[in-house]
Amino acid sequence: MANPEISIAVPTYNSAWSIGDTIRSVLAQQFADFELIIVDDGSTDDLENSLRAFEGEPRLRLVRQANAGLAGARNRGLAEARATLVAFLDADDIWHPAFLKRTRDALLANKAAPFAYAYSFRIDRQNRLLSTPGWTTPPRHDFEGLLAVNSVGNGSASLFRRTALESVGGFDSSLRDRGAQGAEDWKLCLQLAAVAPPVLVPEPLVGYRLLPESMSQSDPVRQLRAVRTVLADIRKTGPTASEGAFRDARTTLNGWLLPAVLRKGEVKLAARLLTESYLLNPLWFRSRELRSLHWQKLKAALHSGNGPVALADLTEPDGGQPYSFLSPVGAAS
Repeated sequence: MANPEISIAVPTYNSAWSIGDTIRSVLAQQFADFELIIVDDGSTDDLENSLRAFEGEPRLRLVRQANAGLAGARNRGLAEARATLVAFLDADDIWHPAFLKRTRDALLANKAAPFAYAYSFRIDRQNRLLSTPGWTTPPRHDFEGLLAVNSVGNGSASLFRRTALESVGGFDSSLRDRGAQGAEDWKLCLQLAAVAPPVLVPEPLVGYRLLPESMSQSDPVRQLRAVRTVLADIRKTGPTASEGAFRDARTTLNGWLLPAVLRKGEVKLAARLLTESYLLNPLWFRSRELRSLHWQKLKAALHSGNGPVALADLTEPDGGQPYSFLSPVGAAS
């Protein structure tokens, strides 16, 4: 049997509740020449029951391993992949049906790009769209741009050339050993962008599930340690970048984690993050991307009182409902 053009790895650890809709979003893709590899990273929930609905799908296969963490599970997916293009999709995220087609076309048109990525939007446990104002103009996305403002945003937003992934050794599993798990995808994107810029597909094609119990939101102190560790690693091994880019990175990442820090009641830490973000980076507003990020957050706050929109009911200008495959009342297997 001929190898598929794209391999998709879905690492899962106790995500039986959500993986059904994740898989449905893959099977709904307009580009269909793919294999779907589910990497069970030592789950203790009823994953098999969740996968039963997809028995007989010839493109799907399940591999199991002892728990190795997110980087280890993604690397197992890469090792199992048979295609020259590889994507990773977290087991609680979803894709728009055009995701693979758009990112594949972008890579075909940009031969030097190590990966292509699309914009993300946030969803909740009930498959409802959270207020996510997007970029008004495409952000800078070369190495220094992705360092200062991580516009890739998450591990489900990209399609990679396999050769590029292998050239940097895949995802850095040592971050887990150093107590800094949680920013492996950002580090990988920076390592690849240091060689050549990625290509951006400026469309919101990735549904990123924002949950209080998610890795970044449930333990913001650990997540802060993770991103600071990546910054330190990049300082040592990455190409030379301006100090302004590192200061802007700190402002971006602190602002991302600040709400979770406040929810945890870490007032002193919140004060330190604000000091680092603004008093120690007083010229942050000179960055177009940082100004845009702050404007996005302001618009999200102003619209936070609007009622949630069910993705399954979302209608596009052409009248299509791209997420009609979703569970109508929430992520379900």
